[in-house]
Amino acid sequence: MEWVKGCKLPPCEAIQYNGQPCHTMPELWDTLHNTYNSAANRPCDLSILNDLPDLPAQEWAPFSALELQEALAACSSLSSPGLDHITWVHLKKIVAEPQCLGVFIKLANACLTVG
Repeated sequence: MEWVKGCKLPPCEAIQYNGQPCHTMPELWDTLHNTYNSAANRPCDLSILNDLPDLPAQEWAPFSALELQEALAACSSLSSPGLDHITWVHLKKIVAEPQCLGVFIKLANACLTVG
């Protein structure tokens, strides 16, 4: 049957660096290193950054209850707990209570204010 025969592999070409093909792992690692670290230890003129104007700092918009609820709705209720042992289900149940939601929003906004 035609569908059980081996698949023909697509042609491929060796990675080249400085005009030479790389056939071994050490050659590939050297190529990777030299390509992505080629600017390391080179002098860099940062004075071009002096011409950039300072932009005024913008205030964070306060969190809203709707924003928090929409973000939590997108979170899976089946995820594992993190290091704090709290799952999204716990947080969803906590903020389902209007009083808890209000406190949570105030806490989040206080974190933004205080930094």
